[in-house]
Amino acid sequence: MTTIFNRLLLAKVETTKGTDPVPVVGTNAIRIKSGKIVLTQDSIALNAVKQTMGKLPHLVGKQTVQLDIEVDLKGSGAAGTAPEAGILLQGCGLLETIVAVTSASYDPATANQKSLTLYWYEDGLLWKLLGAVGKCSLNAQIGAQPSLKFTFSAAYAVPTAVTCPTGAVYQSAAPIVMSSADIINDGSAIKVGAFSLDDGNTVQHHYTTSNSEFVIADRAPKVKITKDSVSTIAEWTALNAGTNAALSAQFGATTGNKLVVSAPVARRESVASTARADRPTLDTSWGLYESTGDDQFKFLFN
Repeated sequence: MTTIFNRLLLAKVETTKGTDPVPVVGTNAIRIKSGKIVLTQDSIALNAVKQTMGKLPHLVGKQTVQLDIEVDLKGSGAAGTAPEAGILLQGCGLLETIVAVTSASYDPATANQKSLTLYWYEDGLLWKLLGAVGKCSLNAQIGAQPSLKFTFSAAYAVPTAVTCPTGAVYQSAAPIVMSSADIINDGSAIKVGAFSLDDGNTVQHHYTTSNSEFVIADRAPKVKITKDSVSTIAEWTALNAGTNAALSAQFGATTGNKLVVSAPVARRESVASTARADRPTLDTSWGLYESTGDDQFKFLFN
């Protein structure tokens, strides 16, 4: 993959939503695989009765901005220290809990959700996303680097011409590679070729006079697993019966650089026959549900 120069992401949790906490390059840089800024603008057509063909110039309506980000899955390198992506996870409605020298965990939250200020430097411009909130997904394939994908939304602000700063400091842990040593469990350990989790956030634009902000309005997380097929009717029986299961997945084995994903109440939504390396497999899709409050899933870095 070609390295793209002069792009940089800084991110910081806001104390007051929409108020810039001024992230700095020395402490708030996040190493990413890719980033893309997208401006959405409503154009208001002017309809007029006149004596010639053609249109009058449109008016500019609602404007918003979106930043799509992909990062390699990795821990901080030290148990009990938040990973770089922890800031981004907080901006997706997840509550961060740090246990010193032990773990950093991220759980869905309804109250006290965080918003972010994101600085995106690209092509001599600085885009500032204030009050940014978003959604995320985890995607893992055997033998490859799992990644976290994020989409953040914010009210539009005109970018400024700023040289991309130098001196970014990143955590030194290497990205995790999904391997045969990883453990995926849906009641018992299973052989898996692919695993994904989508947080299912519904992000809506709250747009009124004197206010333009994005909020996380709902959450419906889902998991997809591609697993080796077995010659039983167990999957189909569980699908038909609406049987619940507890899901878990561990990626990585090094202390400070591993992730455990867990979901206490998962129910199959579909089962489909597929193939991998000319062997029969099953694609299973699951909805994730609450057990006791906001506990549909957990990301635990330890």
